[in-house]
Amino acid sequence: MKCVTRCVAVAQAISMETWTLRQLLPRIDRQEDCMDFLAERRLLANAVVCGVCGQPASLINTGDHADGKRWSCRGCGWRQSLRYGSFFAGSHLTLWQITVCMYMWAHDEPQDRIMHEIGVTRRATIIDWCNFFRDECENWVEVNSGEIGGIDDNGDAVVVEIDETKYFHRKYHRGQWREGHWVFGGIERGSGRCFLVEVADRTAATLEREIVRHILPGTHIVTDGWAPYARIDRIRGGIYTHDVIVHQQNFVDPGDEDVHTQNVENMWMRAKRKLRRQFGTSRELFPSYLHEFVWRNSFRGRDPFSGIIMCIGHSYVV
Repeated sequence: MKCVTRCVAVAQAISMETWTLRQLLPRIDRQEDCMDFLAERRLLANAVVCGVCGQPASLINTGDHADGKRWSCRGCGWRQSLRYGSFFAGSHLTLWQITVCMYMWAHDEPQDRIMHEIGVTRRATIIDWCNFFRDECENWVEVNSGEIGGIDDNGDAVVVEIDETKYFHRKYHRGQWREGHWVFGGIERGSGRCFLVEVADRTAATLEREIVRHILPGTHIVTDGWAPYARIDRIRGGIYTHDVIVHQQNFVDPGDEDVHTQNVENMWMRAKRKLRRQFGTSRELFPSYLHEFVWRNSFRGRDPFSGIIMCIGHSYVV
């Protein structure tokens, strides 16, 4: 691993990479190649300074760690783990296993397949790593999602479709009803940028608060005929315009084909399919599943593996 002289890719170059598993596996097959791959993408330190004397440290071979290498100062004997301060610190999995796990999670592969491919028999280990990746998605969404809608470069109102839906309102096998989760969301036409947020209820006050929180002034909002949406065009003195499509009559307004909520309905379909597959009994994790969907939606058309590499690199500066 030539970390001292290795050329580290800039963030823009990393974000533009696309990988298939067929391309990735030969690239990380040898242990040192995997270390180089991660160092090039800012997930492992490319160079380290001695924490005692301040001199450049060197990578040396060691037999007391799965990586087979660690940083060492030839002058004073100071030592540091190859993974120190990185996303991989504290794990007993090999760097190869974690990298392949990261790739497969990014491409939304089932946990059983991930376990099989990386040779892990303990399901809790894979669950933990999937949660770690999801945590990075949450961090990214909190920093980068922002408000949607507003005014475009031509001075026209951006159209945002909004709606609310309930997730997983069904019976347990023993006859008890699962409480379910009300989720409010919106999607911006054209860009596909979206937001999803769990709400306690569907009252006008709750939905209007979330509209102001997530949608920029000047937006043209399209909704169905749900009564709490009736005063959207009066919020804060009229910062939004509003069209309604009454689904009991039409899915698309026959007088104006732009008045519909087909994009947000499609978003619900995709989100429910994704969340239904991964959702368990933990209410605490539900918001993180929503964040993961928003993150994946943001990377549609781009390489999600490069996307999660970017997210981890922002959180763990090595």
